[in-house]
Amino acid sequence: MQGYKNLLSYKLSKIAFDLTWELVPIIYPAPEDSRQRSQLKQAARSLKQNNVEGSEERSLSSKLKLWDVARASGGELIEDCEDFMRQNNIPRWNKDDPRLMRLRAELEGYRPRSISSSTSGTPGTPPAKITVASVLQVLRGTRSTRGTRGVRLTREELEIVLNYLLDVLIRCGYLLDRQIDAVEKKHQTEGGYREKLYRRRKQYRGY
Repeated sequence: MQGYKNLLSYKLSKIAFDLTWELVPIIYPAPEDSRQRSQLKQAARSLKQNNVEGSEERSLSSKLKLWDVARASGGELIEDCEDFMRQNNIPRWNKDDPRLMRLRAELEGYRPRSISSSTSGTPGTPPAKITVASVLQVLRGTRSTRGTRGVRLTREELEIVLNYLLDVLIRCGYLLDRQIDAVEKKHQTEGGYREKLYRRRKQYRGY
């Protein structure tokens, strides 16, 4: 049980969850934004929790369904982040931007195999919680590690946090795709959980 905690996709989904829940009230503070806040937070929760539930499932078909939901929730969150950045003219960084490389290395202990391979490499062990403040400290070195509840972020600070969040979500989606591909291949070659039980029952009964 809880073997999912060793999955890099889970570690990244947890980072995305923590950052989203902290960031959403900052970028959507108005009372009329409550529905948007709720949707973004639930998408982040769905990404993480469906990844967890799928990892714990014995049925390959159920595993695939849950991971697919997690992947879709991550895609929804990516689109929402991109919409906010587009509407507020916040620059989008290239996946190989040195600032992203530094954030991955210092926050996640991440070491890619090559500069051009941002989704494959050697992951480290991220801290228990990566916060908006800890992201900003890496590149700005000025914001304290206190909570950011009720704090307004500058345009430059939003650029840093949103680009890192997008990077985390994209890498998480890539890894979920690999998990799904691996299970689909296993399902094709070995069959599903019910098929295996049926074969075992036939072997037990001798026919």
